[in-house]
Amino acid sequence: MKLDINCDMGEGFGRNRLEEDLGILRWITSVNVACGFHSGDPHVIYRTVEAALKQGVKVGAHPGYPDLHGFGRRSMQMSMQEIYELVLYQVSALDGITRALGGKLNHVKLHGALYNEAAERPELAEAIVRAIGDVRDDLIIYALSGSALVEVGLEHGFCVAEEVFADRAYLPNGRLAPRDLEGSILISKEEQLHQANQLVFEQRVKTVDGSYIELAADTLCVHSESPDSISVLKELHQWAKVRDVHITAIQAM
Repeated sequence: MKLDINCDMGEGFGRNRLEEDLGILRWITSVNVACGFHSGDPHVIYRTVEAALKQGVKVGAHPGYPDLHGFGRRSMQMSMQEIYELVLYQVSALDGITRALGGKLNHVKLHGALYNEAAERPELAEAIVRAIGDVRDDLIIYALSGSALVEVGLEHGFCVAEEVFADRAYLPNGRLAPRDLEGSILISKEEQLHQANQLVFEQRVKTVDGSYIELAADTLCVHSESPDSISVLKELHQWAKVRDVHITAIQAM
């Protein structure tokens, strides 16, 4: 069995969190780099991509709404053309920086409210997929497992990685529990490892109401801001070794 482990990074400015984030790279196989709209700046983007390439970690663009104050977690009313242009700009920037550093952009994973809304709204997913394809049609799309973005991406012929989360609680409809809901963030290492085990081996997860739902798990996200994230990642590697899971990046067909 194979498993990709991804992490959202580059979500700071100047030297803020940069050194802490870069220590995570040895424990993941793909990184989603903030494109400067919800967080990040040219220095952080460049240094994060540079470090990821040196570590052999696959680099992805992590576009979001232009919402620095709300960290991209607030919905914004935009036309589908505006969404297309927003994603086109951000993915193009990461593609160019990655190429300038001698690498190749591997994937796109949306951030925050844009990620959640694309999971629900096919028309939004269409605009996003069109923008990604107009940058490169060989990019992998990381999308919430079972979501509209998965369906639209596959319909357009993209390689789609269905994403699950070790540190986020789920609603019965398969969506992530809102961050303002009590218990939406799994804090303890034990909780995160238990949920990862459910998702990867059983292809299901226990939701906030106690029911179970089935989810495909191609890539597992661990957030860098989670408490003891490096410790959790180390445990995941030990857990995978014992269970004969090969931690490796997803390769486009």
